[in-house]
Amino acid sequence: MTGSIAGRSGWSDDTWSYLNDPRMPAMEHGWKLHVSARPGELDAALGLVLPVLARHVCHAKWARDPETLRTLNSGVSSAGSVGKAITVYPAPGTVVALAQELVAVLSGREGPQIVSDRRVDPDSPVYYRYGPFSGDYRTGRSGRLESVMTGPDGRLFDGLAGASYRCPPWAEDPFEQRDRPHGDAGLGGGRYRVTGGIARKPQGNVYRALDRTSGLPVVVKQARAFVAEDESGADTRDRLRNEHAVLGALHGLRGAPRALDYFRHRTDEYLVMTSCGDRDLRRVVQRNGPYRDDALSELAAGLLRVLDGIHRRGVVVRDLKPDNVVLDASGRCHLIDFGISALNGAGPDGSTPGYSGPVRRAVGAAEPADDYYALGATLCFAATGMDPVIVDADTAVNRDRTLAGLAWALPGDEHRQFREFISELMSLDPAVRTAGAERLRTGAPAVARTPARLRFDDGLLEEIIGHTTAFCVEEARRIADPAAAARAAVPTPIDAYGGSSGLGLELLHHLHRPGVRVAVEALAHWTAGQSRKLSPGFYSGRTGVELFLTEAHGASAARPAALPTLPTPPALPASGPDGGPPEADLIEGVAGIGIGRLLLARSAGAGGHHALADRHLAVAAECDRMLASGTARLTPAGTDTVGSAALSEGLAHGAAGVAYFLLEYGSTTGDPAALRRARQAAARLAALTPGILAAASAPGATRRYGSWCRGLAGIGAVLVRAADRLGEPGYLALAQRAARGCAELAPRMPLVTQCCGLSGVGELLVDVATASGSEEFWEAAETVAAIILSRSGGTPARPVFPDTGLTRSSATWAGGSAGVLAFFRRLHDRGGRRLGLID
Repeated sequence: MTGSIAGRSGWSDDTWSYLNDPRMPAMEHGWKLHVSARPGELDAALGLVLPVLARHVCHAKWARDPETLRTLNSGVSSAGSVGKAITVYPAPGTVVALAQELVAVLSGREGPQIVSDRRVDPDSPVYYRYGPFSGDYRTGRSGRLESVMTGPDGRLFDGLAGASYRCPPWAEDPFEQRDRPHGDAGLGGGRYRVTGGIARKPQGNVYRALDRTSGLPVVVKQARAFVAEDESGADTRDRLRNEHAVLGALHGLRGAPRALDYFRHRTDEYLVMTSCGDRDLRRVVQRNGPYRDDALSELAAGLLRVLDGIHRRGVVVRDLKPDNVVLDASGRCHLIDFGISALNGAGPDGSTPGYSGPVRRAVGAAEPADDYYALGATLCFAATGMDPVIVDADTAVNRDRTLAGLAWALPGDEHRQFREFISELMSLDPAVRTAGAERLRTGAPAVARTPARLRFDDGLLEEIIGHTTAFCVEEARRIADPAAAARAAVPTPIDAYGGSSGLGLELLHHLHRPGVRVAVEALAHWTAGQSRKLSPGFYSGRTGVELFLTEAHGASAARPAALPTLPTPPALPASGPDGGPPEADLIEGVAGIGIGRLLLARSAGAGGHHALADRHLAVAAECDRMLASGTARLTPAGTDTVGSAALSEGLAHGAAGVAYFLLEYGSTTGDPAALRRARQAAARLAALTPGILAAASAPGATRRYGSWCRGLAGIGAVLVRAADRLGEPGYLALAQRAARGCAELAPRMPLVTQCCGLSGVGELLVDVATASGSEEFWEAAETVAAIILSRSGGTPARPVFPDTGLTRSSATWAGGSAGVLAFFRRLHDRGGRRLGLID
């Protein structure tokens, strides 16, 4: 896809083609326009839009080719990207005039709805929203990459497009005076009154509603026009029509919804169904914990019974997964979502990775055996709370690792028959799956064997570390490569939590390995050369970046005196991101800044730079004062929802992080007042920990209780340091209990990462093993390492560690391979430094 305007420069990356106007003023954010288009009409839309842009001062970008637009319009990568064929960045004060011209030339044309924007005119695919122009990205408190916009009052606003329209408080909608259609009195000509939402998706929303005619509750499923359009022109509406036909074939079948109505509203289409219940299997397991024993057997029998009934009607589900298993008030299971189901052997293409994906048929009619694999994977989830491994390109590797994870979560002979039933159902051979389903019906014993557990030795651990270090080196080279950086649609963050500094800080422990020193120096030069707006924070801000650059400079063989540095910012935040009091937490706030400054002071002092060390200690002292006076406060990161265990006590955003800073500051300075506050904070944390341990051991305990950021892995790490700094052996005993609790939770923790994952648990076990000298915890740490390998791709010696998205591997510290490498390094070395913790 090409396009040009005289006097403007253009280039392309992997996703977009760009056009820059030299007359445009520098703007960080503002009102921008989007033109929606279907993949096959991208050329035509661009031909109409470019002449309009030539008459205005603006920048622009567009999908580089129809296949790229097809991917964007699928909604798989982001709900906010659907429909955004062309983006226009107008000069200040010109957005309305430019939009009106685009509306005129594009009137009557069609494209997917852009859910993050508002539509300028109902008859034209032109949309608008307030958003970033310059791409200023940072890692937020939750660890998610944020496109940050800073308002006139200093408040921050996340500029990333989402599934609904959002506008920062300082911006006034330039189109607000235009007449807007009022919300419908109800769907279906007013027959259905929406009472609640079930799902918000780019393909279309799913609602709970009341049928005003019958007075009965119903479910209404929307299919947005032109979303997820394939090469033949079929889109989400075709899949909804297929679901309507399938439900017609299943009419009257117990365990499936009944179709009640089908109608069109503008270009979208809607299917109305009976409600099967308000709980799906995924949420039930996340809230109440995995199924066990008789309940698991009843679920397996119930699901197979419904599936058999569906198959007898000539339907193959092709999308069986925990999200599509709905439980009614009595606990009876129902299957929903038949958009890609096959009726009499034919249906739309599609699959879900890990469930229907591994046995997806490229040719030939769908068969009942196709559903048995997804049945096995769904029952595996019910028993473990974990989705199948999907990071490897080899389906057989993913399947074997999934079964290995099941063996860790359900060990012992008492669970052997269930594991072997799952092994048969998840066979890649349809005949074995069919035989396994028949044995499950009749209660005959299964015959398959699950994979043996992985065993560690020093040689295997060394190979894993060498391989993972090499992967991280390649990622560091890619980040620092100017050509690769120019092609990236989203710039790599530079913070310690999710960016280049965290990767670099881990690689500094591996300078003896091939290529590491050169890669670290290149990464440090690249990091220092980035012009980013960063908070003063440690993990997500500039204090962590400064620590990486300082340590990289000290470790450099070349000692580059000209190593660039970031401009000197304010050392402490004047306010929180919302304009309120400064944050007190470890990730973003003054506790983390204080820890970072203590680490920088230690580094400066070791290098003989005592004046610099004193300046860092002065900032740490100010952090202590802000905490003591209440100037900085803890703000919980999120609401009390499923998975937010120990939120107010956790290390990343809670009391444990503050206690950790107070411990380190008091022991570093010897200040009596600081030590007194440290003792008080440690005592409060210790008093709360038994209650957290009890909650973590309850049958329905969320696996987040084991996490580094919010749970016992982080709290235990602070207790280990409290025992050492305060000379209180009781804190170490409590840390040992926390470590045992985490070890029990580990087999059903799906992530291998530091934050919220198994590597954070492993780090605590190493801490406790080092402090106590007990082999019990070294053995538990090796078990966690083996579980990590069961959740990964590759071979045991050359693993592919999935990031938090589970589909790919990255090299970040909190959510990628650098953090996993840190745990394996410390396991191998029987101790060693941890990022953010002072030895």
